[in-house]
Amino acid sequence: MKNLLKFYLFLTAFFLAVTCVQAQTTSLPKKESNIDLALGMGENSSFSYALSWNTSYGMFSTNKFRLGYGLRFSGFTGSDLNYITAPADLTGDDATIDTLLVNSPHTMGLSALVNLQYQFSSKFKLGFNIDVIGLGFGSSSDATFISSENTGQYPQTLESSPSSFNLLLVGDNDLGQLKSEFYIAYALSEKTWLRGGMDMTFSEYTTAQELTNANDRFRAKPVMVFLAISYNPFTK
Repeated sequence: MKNLLKFYLFLTAFFLAVTCVQAQTTSLPKKESNIDLALGMGENSSFSYALSWNTSYGMFSTNKFRLGYGLRFSGFTGSDLNYITAPADLTGDDATIDTLLVNSPHTMGLSALVNLQYQFSSKFKLGFNIDVIGLGFGSSSDATFISSENTGQYPQTLESSPSSFNLLLVGDNDLGQLKSEFYIAYALSEKTWLRGGMDMTFSEYTTAQELTNANDRFRAKPVMVFLAISYNPFTK
């Protein structure tokens, strides 16, 4: 994963160097809307997918700095993943962190997102987006509870389900499944963009009963690389 991150940083630096010497020949649109399909991969057979609708608006006279919003349906799967204690009031102390081993996790979310972009030219842009609020869902899964304090008062194997509410509160205060992407994008045509970069998805499960420290929420934070294709149906 570290090598992938280094490669991505190299690509970012390369594209920035190229765009710094390119002349701006085409005026940038004030408003853009697009449909976007993204697929990501990471360690432990981690896989993410997302379908979104995004609208962005150019700011200031150049329209290079862009703010936007959208709606995203996303999913995350993996294999034998460790989900650790999620609540922020417990994660600050190693003694209060437990582990939930989920054999075949599959969490999904439907959330509103915000998007920030800087468009260097008609061909290249750099951006970041993140889910803000929405709903989480997915299939229930049997999980293994791992805790040094479990001396029989808690079941070792128990049912868990994806957390049902997604809310961006920053860091470990977050709730549910939230996806964020840092990306570079290249225009294949006037209507079509190719995006690539880093995907961080917060995937969260809620157990059927409270466990140690009265906790029932566990989270995985995989970092993946992704590719996406964006299409603007309104570009003439």
